[in-house]
Amino acid sequence: MPSLRLLLALLPCTFPVVGMAENGPDFPIGSVIQNFALPQADAAGKKTALVRGKRATVVSPNQLKIEELDVDLYNTEGKAETTITATRCDFWRKENRLTTDTGILVKKPTLMVSANGMDWNVADSCGTLYTRVRVVLTSANP
Repeated sequence: MPSLRLLLALLPCTFPVVGMAENGPDFPIGSVIQNFALPQADAAGKKTALVRGKRATVVSPNQLKIEELDVDLYNTEGKAETTITATRCDFWRKENRLTTDTGILVKKPTLMVSANGMDWNVADSCGTLYTRVRVVLTSANP
């Protein structure tokens, strides 16, 4: 008869992950987290970003593979101002970084940037886009 611990490790998690020490609770390697969500806040507790994904798989204690990544970056008024999307992405918990080489899209009201690769520091809301970077600017007034 299988142990309860083995059964729990094999069951996919169906609840959002809420940020805890070192960016989330620890899950066994191979765990699948459905509807992954990891809010980010500054030192004052103000929301700065929300990292979400349809599914995240625990690859190591430090690495999650996220499918259908969607990151909302919030401005100083607390409104979502920028969105980053990717088909697949790695989240490095200790470094609070997102990396991908499968293509990303960054959208703001007057700006759209696409690239094949990204290395993004979530806490600082900055990073590097690389390989086939394309920038499209639009007018704020139609």
